Amino acid sequence: MIATDRLKLRAWREADKPLLGVIHADPEVMQFLGGMKTASETSDIVEQLMRLSEVGEPIFWAAERIGDGALLGAVGLHRLGTDFPFGPALEVGWRLARDHWGKGYATEAARAALDYAFGSLDAPRVYAFTALANTRSEAVMQRLGMKKIEGGEFAHPDLLPTDPSSMHMLYVAERMVPQSGS
Repeated sequence: MIATDRLKLRAWREADKPLLGVIHADPEVMQFLGGMKTASETSDIVEQLMRLSEVGEPIFWAAERIGDGALLGAVGLHRLGTDFPFGPALEVGWRLARDHWGKGYATEAARAALDYAFGSLDAPRVYAFTALANTRSEAVMQRLGMKKIEGGEFAHPDLLPTDPSSMHMLYVAERMVPQSGS
């Protein structure tokens, strides 16, 4: 588990499936994420995340508010394959219920995920990407201090080229290496 002042990123539970299903059924939340998901698709996603977590893989964890235990969405890390033009690579990402937007939760949780990637996983860099029109997610990347890779636009391999969200922008965060004194 990863904790911040207000949030904890934890493994998924069977009881989380209906709540994530509500998030996945919201067309505004899923607008840039490949479209809405059915309850069955959401169940499969949670089961896959639970399996990955059991073997110690970094995942998009359940993001829970500490004060009341509310599930806000999914935030974390994902290993990308060579089907991405910059892969294999590690991605940081977020998906929150719409009523939790604009409260700093995505930035807070993603910053904790980046700290985990650079500290516990010793990752040299972590990427984030979003559809070109998704200014909300781009703003989170900027608040995280990530740098936009100029000319880094790419067609998302999981989206059809006819999908208006298929073209993505690419950001990167690089681990800061302490300067040695002379």
